[in-house]
Amino acid sequence: MSMANNDIFQDRLKEFFGNIWNHSEDEFQASFDERRKLNADELAVLENLTKLFQHEKTDSEIAKYLQTVLIKDAKLIEVLLQVSGLTRNKILQDVKASSGKLRKSLRLSSHLSLASHQPTWLVAGLYLVKKLKRVLNQPAALKPEYKIFEALNQATWPGYIRQERAKRSGHEAEYRIATLLSNCGIPFEPEEKADNPLCRDIIWNGVSFDIVIPNGTNPLICVKSTVHTANIGQYGESKDHLEIDEARRMIDSISEASRPTLVGFIDGVGFESNRAGLEGVLRKSDEFCQFKTIWKLVVIAAFRLKLTCYLMLPESAKVHHKTFLERYIPAIRLVGSFGDVQAIEAGEAMLTVS
Repeated sequence: MSMANNDIFQDRLKEFFGNIWNHSEDEFQASFDERRKLNADELAVLENLTKLFQHEKTDSEIAKYLQTVLIKDAKLIEVLLQVSGLTRNKILQDVKASSGKLRKSLRLSSHLSLASHQPTWLVAGLYLVKKLKRVLNQPAALKPEYKIFEALNQATWPGYIRQERAKRSGHEAEYRIATLLSNCGIPFEPEEKADNPLCRDIIWNGVSFDIVIPNGTNPLICVKSTVHTANIGQYGESKDHLEIDEARRMIDSISEASRPTLVGFIDGVGFESNRAGLEGVLRKSDEFCQFKTIWKLVVIAAFRLKLTCYLMLPESAKVHHKTFLERYIPAIRLVGSFGDVQAIEAGEAMLTVS
């Protein structure tokens, strides 16, 4: 860069920081800082809920009351979500995740329609009651003047911790993988992941991996993990796809005899709206696993390390994963129990490795 161009850059830099937007005093931004006061209907619903909790009504009874209220005025759910520290999207994503195979029959297009569809409300109602109970049902032993502070404490906590929660949730898969491998005595790097999942990933051949087995010098398995519990947007979709594609191309450039197995750990309802990322991982990884099927990674590791995995699976899993089990049969011993041996929980399976 020439001296003249550098002077222009420095002048622009100075101008930028001299005129940077003070969003804290912007009129538009300030309009979001204060909520309007609760109206009479909203106050009445919150008062009734508090009394129902105090009278120890069952969650189902309270959910039925809420459904009656919300069918009359669907917008009231927004106050209930706010008081619970929830967002309009989070309840939809959490209900979707908790409903399992039933979610295809539920109506989860809008928070406003949850109470109007009985099968959906059977799941969403109990979920919402549980969240409201944490805020509105303060212990009787607590001083009356302290109850409001504890209610504020519970109501504001989800928002306060949201960023930290998102960061740590994104690394939860790495932590569970690392602790499982450690408990099984299977070597991996970075070993620190078992204690600090936020530590740096390992770089091998210029590509970043969450975990490699057994080490970064001569990896036999390379793991890329991605978990999304909500819609992540177009940037996230592209990132997931590009990262697995980069790993695939690098591994394919190695002689076949030296290639590690590329395993994608991929999970979360967020992938229902991230089809590009999901398809990329499923198409370009050699194998994949989820929280429920994390045992598959141990089986693959046992196979590559020439160990034996003693595996106890539900009968339904044996049927569903028959093809996978047949691929790694030299490393697997299916068992019905472990006797006095302390087995390790791995998703839907129990196992040991030797």
